[in-house]
Amino acid sequence: MDEQLTFETFFRERVKEKGMAPKKLADLTGISLSHLENMMRGNFDDMPSAPYFHGYIVRLAKVLDFDAEEWWEQIKKEGIVKNSGAADSFPRNRFIRQSQAKPIAIFIGVLLVVAYLIFQVPRILGKPTLAITFPSQNPYTALSNTITLEGTVKGADALYLNGDPVAVNVTNGTWQKSVLLQGGLNSFKIIAKKFLGGQAEATEQIIYQAPAGTAPAAATSTGTVSSTVPTPTGQTQNQ
Repeated sequence: MDEQLTFETFFRERVKEKGMAPKKLADLTGISLSHLENMMRGNFDDMPSAPYFHGYIVRLAKVLDFDAEEWWEQIKKEGIVKNSGAADSFPRNRFIRQSQAKPIAIFIGVLLVVAYLIFQVPRILGKPTLAITFPSQNPYTALSNTITLEGTVKGADALYLNGDPVAVNVTNGTWQKSVLLQGGLNSFKIIAKKFLGGQAEATEQIIYQAPAGTAPAAATSTGTVSSTVPTPTGQTQNQ
């Protein structure tokens, strides 16, 4: 840019070079026709203060294809613009309405995530709910050497009876497990576990009154048992 060339002269020549009528230039830039005509005549007394004048130069530069900031520095050197103070910049929301939708959407999204986590933390980290529905008594006296334990569980990722996994109905949370009893007191420990949370435990004690003449039963590792009964020939048979 020639430092001897004033903005007034440059602006008139640039408009002429682009073959741009003032009315069309006003339509394209949104700058009033009177302001454009004042700039062409070098009458800057009626121009707005620096921030708004700067905005005019930026919009004119886009249409007339010149360096807005380079010419803005030249305009300030010429002293033809009113200075509004230290904040000598064009207000961002003067001609463009800032949308508030995006910040609001982000805020709502954060609230939803926080609410979801608040409701999910107990389910993820809390203790499951475990109940034994049969036998309903504890201890319970059984007259047969087999019995089916039944119950319900909620919020558990795994269920164990004396260390053995137990299948759970995913629809209603019910479970059942058949066990073999030995004579006397049998103790069964049921544990419901969460993957990241705690666990719930319940213990059921069952007393099996073996019929007279039945050989003592041998306990297995899980608390269920195998027993022997006499045969007609005097030999024993595993059951």
